[in-house]
Amino acid sequence: MVAHWTIPLAREGAAIVVRGEGDDPHAPDRIDYEVRGGPGGVYRALLDLVAPGPWSFQAGRMKDERDLYWIADCAYTEALLHPEWSVETDLPPLLAAEELPEGAVP
Repeated sequence: MVAHWTIPLAREGAAIVVRGEGDDPHAPDRIDYEVRGGPGGVYRALLDLVAPGPWSFQAGRMKDERDLYWIADCAYTEALLHPEWSVETDLPPLLAAEELPEGAVP
């Protein structure tokens, strides 16, 4: 059975919903998104954050710009910058460094 995850960044009357499926949210087999209403500049800002891929403290825990945790982190950043927006995701909790499987990059 293939897992499905969603990352909705939404406000009243608008949403950007990222959907992924596969066995690993760090490397999903498929990603798509839907834009509803008029998200304005938040849509472009989200794309600009996601495109360069993981940076800083996240780099060791994220694979690339297709990593759903990275996309969720970017969505949370936009929600912090634009308080009328919120994020709710069904991604499983990210493992703490001491819980990572043997051989994983912390």
